[in-house]
Amino acid sequence: MPLFKGTAAKAKPKKAIDYVTDPNKAVIVSSLSMDDSTDYAKQFKETCDMYGKGNGYNERKYYHFKLSPDRADNVTPQQCHELAERMAKELFSAHECVIATHTDTDTVHSHIIINAVSFETGNKFHMNLWRYRDAKDLADTLGEEMGFTKMDWRTKTAEKLDRFFADEAITPDKKHISHAEKQIAKRDKTGNASWKGALRQAIDEAKAYCTNRAEFQQYLQNTFGITMSRNTAKAVSFIHPAVGETHAIRGNKLGSDYTADSIDAALQINYERGTQNARLWTTEEQPTTTATAAITNATSNGAATSPERYGQAEYRERLTPRSVSDISAELRSLDKEVGRIANRVSASDESGDSGTATKPSSNEQHHEAAVGRNAGHDNPDRSEPPERNNPTKPVHAKSPEPDNEHERIVQQRNKRRSSDRGR
Repeated sequence: MPLFKGTAAKAKPKKAIDYVTDPNKAVIVSSLSMDDSTDYAKQFKETCDMYGKGNGYNERKYYHFKLSPDRADNVTPQQCHELAERMAKELFSAHECVIATHTDTDTVHSHIIINAVSFETGNKFHMNLWRYRDAKDLADTLGEEMGFTKMDWRTKTAEKLDRFFADEAITPDKKHISHAEKQIAKRDKTGNASWKGALRQAIDEAKAYCTNRAEFQQYLQNTFGITMSRNTAKAVSFIHPAVGETHAIRGNKLGSDYTADSIDAALQINYERGTQNARLWTTEEQPTTTATAAITNATSNGAATSPERYGQAEYRERLTPRSVSDISAELRSLDKEVGRIANRVSASDESGDSGTATKPSSNEQHHEAAVGRNAGHDNPDRSEPPERNNPTKPVHAKSPEPDNEHERIVQQRNKRRSSDRGR
């Protein structure tokens, strides 16, 4: 039952090659399309430089695959290495490969390091999901030819997925528990809680009281002496004083409740709860004082809100000043009245010219009297009014300047009547 799996790496391949070719681990080392007398990492580098690829910081520089037969098959190192070489020739014939078989564990296994840049075409190696599945099928086929137990990984994967979706259907809110969470829970039950358990408890307490990352970090430092070596939007790391400053652990290694996203979600809930409580407190009814009651009454009755007006009941009863529109309406009504008087005067003048005497109306008499009074009061040098009983002596008193439009119109009408009578 050979197990075949692999990953890509963006680091330089020297450390990986040194690891798989370590004499303390590897019993058989060989290569594909390479010179065994020359440094493998140097040959990888020369191929990349020849095509100008594989030197970027964010480029994949090599792939690392592992082939592990079933322990029950009692595979020898030579058999395992032979299977690894056949896999490399079938899958990576256009790429440089380093193959090493290890016996440092209970299970004999082989490592295959391949150069990401092809020495034939200069193209980068690419393995999608479908090619990866075909590679697993090839490992089963070649292993079965060599007498190994067939893994039938497709059936086992399908059964695993069926069990997973069945559990999700029964308990849709079930949370995935990592291996670290299981181990910490086991130690907690047996009374052998480690520093990781204490770290989890401290983080839980900080999550319950804090509302932002800065406050969260300060709370851990001041209360438990726990420092955060990493506190970014995507990842958090903690250093417990029990293990020293050189050993930091990431939040996701403690469990899904201690990742950056989980911590931010808990802090956001605390912040929203505090904001809601503050909003409710500000809307509660406060004790009413005498001054507050006076202000409220004055405002509700339309009074001004200046401080000197508070408590003055008579101020609210004062008459409102006349507006500009009221004054304009009154002036328009006065103009209409003057116009009617002028029309009457014009009608009387026309009737006098035709030989019919018309007696002045009472309104005209009042206006003439008003004009005479105003003329007398506006002339300070005049000691007595003109003689009205002598009809032969005309009155030459100068008419004062009119105070308003009404008096001006009346004086003009009187002057015109006097000139008409003199004719």
